[in-house]
Amino acid sequence: MIKFLRKIFKRKPKYTLYELGSMAADKNDFTTAFKFFVSDAKKNHNPQSQFLTGFFLYHGTGVKKNYEYALQWFEIAAENGSADAMFYIGEIYKNGKGVVKDINIAAKWYLKAAELDNTEAQFNIGFCYKNGKGVPKNDIEALKWLELAAEKGNMKAQYNMGIMCAGGRGMPKDDEAAVEWYRKAAMQGYSIAMYNLGFMYQSGRGVKRDYKEAVKWFKKSGE
Repeated sequence: MIKFLRKIFKRKPKYTLYELGSMAADKNDFTTAFKFFVSDAKKNHNPQSQFLTGFFLYHGTGVKKNYEYALQWFEIAAENGSADAMFYIGEIYKNGKGVVKDINIAAKWYLKAAELDNTEAQFNIGFCYKNGKGVPKNDIEALKWLELAAEKGNMKAQYNMGIMCAGGRGMPKDDEAAVEWYRKAAMQGYSIAMYNLGFMYQSGRGVKRDYKEAVKWFKKSGE
């Protein structure tokens, strides 16, 4: 009995290819990590490894940058339900990385990813609706998606929520809410939100006029 237990305890633990890739990445050995993720993606059809294979190729991490090959893996991962992969397909088409730039296709993928709760995609599709990029301009839809991303801490979405509130877009004009959204984004270091917050203090919109606070935020925005 004791000999049997000792034999078991001496055995090395078995890890999945994905776990081996993750451990290598934690040690900043991205070349090895990439090999494990590719292997897992091909052998086990793991959507997360499929996405990470594309991610490494997209950023040139542990492997030579290759947007076309990255897109292929993102598409495979997206077919298997990866919201992150859907978001990156949107990024590829928005920026024309290895493909012809196409904001319409980008918006389609942002929406798919947003519906699966991807925060960055929620901001991006909200921004698309706000500005009529790739989708018809729609302040109600813009507000819906921007607010979802803003509530989860996306500073760009928070800033844009400030714009929507201050301009009464998709909702009644609300300067007090605008100030709070600008402040949230400003506290995360978003310079344009700092400037707008300073403007609100300077003009007394949604907050008591305070030139000292206005100057403080104007200065911070330029740092």
